[in-house]
Amino acid sequence: MMGEVELHFAYRAGQEEKELVLTGDEHISLLCDHDWMIEAVENIVKNAFDHTEKGNFVWIEWKKSASVVQIIIKDNGSGIQPEDLHHIFKRFYRSRFSKDKQGIGLGLPLAKMIVESHNGTIEVDSTLGAGTTFTLSFLIPTKL
Repeated sequence: MMGEVELHFAYRAGQEEKELVLTGDEHISLLCDHDWMIEAVENIVKNAFDHTEKGNFVWIEWKKSASVVQIIIKDNGSGIQPEDLHHIFKRFYRSRFSKDKQGIGLGLPLAKMIVESHNGTIEVDSTLGAGTTFTLSFLIPTKL
Protein backbone atom coordinates (compact mmCIF):
# COMPACT_ATOMS: atom_id res chain seq x y z
CA MET A 1 0.00 0.00 0.00
CA MET A 2 2.74 2.43 0.91
CA GLY A 3 4.36 1.90 -2.49
CA GLU A 4 1.12 3.07 -4.10
CA VAL A 5 1.08 6.14 -1.86
CA GLU A 6 4.69 6.84 -2.82
CA LEU A 7 3.87 6.60 -6.53
CA HIS A 8 0.92 8.93 -6.08
CA PHE A 9 3.08 11.69 -4.52
CA ALA A 10 6.50 11.16 -6.14
CA TYR A 11 5.88 13.61 -8.98
CA ARG A 12 4.47 16.27 -6.65
CA ALA A 13 7.45 15.88 -4.30
CA GLY A 14 9.84 16.44 -7.20
CA GLN A 15 7.92 19.41 -8.56
CA GLU A 16 7.73 21.10 -5.17
CA GLU A 17 11.31 20.14 -4.24
CA LYS A 18 10.20 18.32 -1.10
CA GLU A 19 11.51 15.01 0.13
CA LEU A 20 9.15 12.05 0.47
CA VAL A 21 10.67 9.45 2.80
CA LEU A 22 9.16 6.00 3.32
CA THR A 23 10.42 3.56 5.88
CA GLY A 24 9.06 0.29 7.18
CA ASP A 25 9.19 -3.45 6.89
CA GLU A 26 7.61 -4.45 3.58
CA HIS A 27 6.39 -7.68 5.17
CA ILE A 28 4.06 -5.96 7.65
CA SER A 29 0.46 -6.54 6.70
CA LEU A 30 -2.79 -4.94 7.80
CA LEU A 31 -6.17 -6.55 7.30
CA CYS A 32 -8.15 -3.68 5.81
CA ASP A 33 -10.07 -2.37 2.83
CA HIS A 34 -7.07 -1.62 0.62
CA ASP A 35 -8.60 1.23 -1.40
CA TRP A 36 -10.13 3.00 1.56
CA MET A 37 -6.99 2.75 3.66
CA ILE A 38 -4.95 4.26 0.82
CA GLU A 39 -7.55 7.05 0.64
CA ALA A 40 -7.11 7.74 4.37
CA VAL A 41 -3.31 7.80 4.21
CA GLU A 42 -3.26 9.89 1.01
CA ASN A 43 -5.59 12.49 2.55
CA ILE A 44 -3.15 12.97 5.42
CA VAL A 45 -0.10 12.98 3.12
CA LYS A 46 -1.79 15.55 0.86
CA ASN A 47 -2.27 17.82 3.88
CA ALA A 48 1.38 17.35 4.80
CA PHE A 49 2.43 18.45 1.32
CA ASP A 50 0.01 21.39 1.42
CA HIS A 51 1.55 22.66 4.65
CA THR A 52 5.24 22.23 3.92
CA GLU A 53 7.62 24.44 1.97
CA LYS A 54 10.31 23.76 -0.61
CA GLY A 55 13.10 21.73 0.98
CA ASN A 56 10.85 20.23 3.68
CA PHE A 57 10.05 16.55 4.07
CA VAL A 58 7.04 14.29 4.39
CA TRP A 59 7.93 11.05 6.15
CA ILE A 60 5.80 7.91 6.22
CA GLU A 61 6.71 5.06 8.55
CA TRP A 62 4.90 1.85 9.29
CA LYS A 63 5.76 -0.54 12.08
CA LYS A 64 4.38 -3.45 14.03
CA SER A 65 4.61 -4.28 17.70
CA ALA A 66 3.19 -7.29 19.50
CA SER A 67 -0.34 -5.91 19.41
CA VAL A 68 -0.48 -2.90 17.07
CA VAL A 69 0.29 -1.91 13.50
CA GLN A 70 1.01 1.81 13.18
CA ILE A 71 1.27 4.14 10.21
CA ILE A 72 2.99 7.41 11.08
CA ILE A 73 2.87 10.41 8.75
CA LYS A 74 5.14 13.24 9.79
CA ASP A 75 6.21 16.54 8.25
CA ASN A 76 8.40 19.46 9.24
CA GLY A 77 6.01 22.07 7.91
CA SER A 78 4.06 24.93 9.43
CA GLY A 79 2.25 22.90 12.09
CA ILE A 80 -1.31 23.30 13.24
CA GLN A 81 -2.50 26.19 15.37
CA PRO A 82 -3.17 24.93 18.93
CA GLU A 83 -6.71 26.31 18.80
CA ASP A 84 -7.39 24.25 15.66
CA LEU A 85 -6.13 20.88 16.92
CA HIS A 86 -9.44 19.86 18.49
CA HIS A 87 -11.39 20.76 15.34
CA ILE A 88 -9.38 19.37 12.42
CA PHE A 89 -11.43 16.16 12.20
CA LYS A 90 -14.76 18.02 11.93
CA ARG A 91 -16.36 18.03 8.50
CA PHE A 92 -15.93 21.31 6.59
CA TYR A 93 -13.70 22.78 9.29
CA ARG A 94 -11.15 25.16 7.85
CA SER A 95 -8.72 27.06 9.99
CA ARG A 96 -8.72 30.81 9.59
CA PHE A 97 -4.92 30.43 9.34
CA SER A 98 -5.08 27.98 6.42
CA LYS A 99 -3.19 28.94 3.28
CA ASP A 100 -4.90 26.16 1.30
CA LYS A 101 -7.63 27.91 -0.66
CA GLN A 102 -8.84 24.81 -2.53
CA GLY A 103 -9.70 22.42 0.29
CA ILE A 104 -13.20 22.21 1.71
CA GLY A 105 -12.40 20.41 4.95
CA LEU A 106 -13.30 16.81 4.13
CA GLY A 107 -9.93 15.03 3.87
CA LEU A 108 -9.11 14.64 7.55
CA PRO A 109 -12.68 13.78 8.64
CA LEU A 110 -12.79 11.12 5.92
CA ALA A 111 -9.41 9.74 7.02
CA LYS A 112 -10.65 9.55 10.62
CA MET A 113 -13.86 7.81 9.56
CA ILE A 114 -11.92 5.23 7.53
CA VAL A 115 -9.43 4.55 10.32
CA GLU A 116 -12.17 4.22 12.93
CA SER A 117 -14.23 1.94 10.67
CA HIS A 118 -11.20 -0.39 10.77
CA ASN A 119 -11.31 -0.27 14.61
CA GLY A 120 -8.28 1.98 14.58
CA THR A 121 -7.40 5.28 16.17
CA ILE A 122 -5.90 8.43 14.73
CA GLU A 123 -3.89 10.86 16.84
CA VAL A 124 -2.26 14.13 15.93
CA ASP A 125 0.65 15.95 17.53
CA SER A 126 1.73 19.29 16.17
CA THR A 127 4.16 22.05 17.01
CA LEU A 128 3.58 25.40 15.36
CA GLY A 129 6.43 26.14 12.99
CA ALA A 130 8.01 22.70 13.44
CA GLY A 131 5.59 20.20 11.91
CA THR A 132 2.86 17.68 12.49
CA THR A 133 2.68 13.96 13.16
CA PHE A 134 -0.37 11.79 12.55
CA THR A 135 -0.32 8.32 14.08
CA LEU A 136 -2.79 5.70 12.84
CA SER A 137 -2.94 2.66 15.14
CA PHE A 138 -4.67 -0.65 14.48
CA LEU A 139 -4.94 -3.50 16.96
CA ILE A 140 -3.76 -6.84 15.65
CA PRO A 141 -6.52 -9.43 16.10
CA THR A 142 -5.58 -12.10 18.60
CA LYS A 143 -5.81 -15.69 17.51
CA LEU A 144 -8.40 -17.75 19.35
